[in-house]
Amino acid sequence: MRCGVPLAFGRCHCADLSPALDMLRSVAAYDGWLRQAIVSFKYHDEWSRADHLGQLLAMTVRLMPKADGIVPVPLHAKRLRQRGFNQSTLLAQVISRHVGVPVCDLLLRAKLTMQQVGLSAVERHHNVAGAFQLRSGQSAQGARFVLIDDVVTTGSTLGACAEALSQGGASFIGAATLAHDRAD
Repeated sequence: MRCGVPLAFGRCHCADLSPALDMLRSVAAYDGWLRQAIVSFKYHDEWSRADHLGQLLAMTVRLMPKADGIVPVPLHAKRLRQRGFNQSTLLAQVISRHVGVPVCDLLLRAKLTMQQVGLSAVERHHNVAGAFQLRSGQSAQGARFVLIDDVVTTGSTLGACAEALSQGGASFIGAATLAHDRAD
């Protein structure tokens, strides 16, 4: 119930998630047309895909407990300058319009980390440990949030974000992604 991976598709991953993350849901597996769409959106500047992909993700967010805010996984300032946009923020903006929950830019990626692609589960966890924090002057006290990202593999990034929100006093932290890419 926590990890959102149907048992028919593989083993449950609930025990692998950060204790700070209450629920994780994804639209579909990271393959086929969805994988192509995400790669084109994220790495080939096809920003126009944000609306369609965001609408798909909004349907998933609607099935989760009602949130007070939608929180995109932040990029480090250096990576944001290189890429020119944060795909999670674009998705969060579309979701916000469809579900009527505001985007809350609460998190800061305080540490520049290596790309997660190609890292083992342990390396991913160490790579993002302590990388996220609440922005100065922001509070998550008692609020319910849904984190937004494009793809989840081990859940390390979402877990690190959830830990920052939890330390800020959030009462519920869910996460929604377009795709899950989990190897068993």
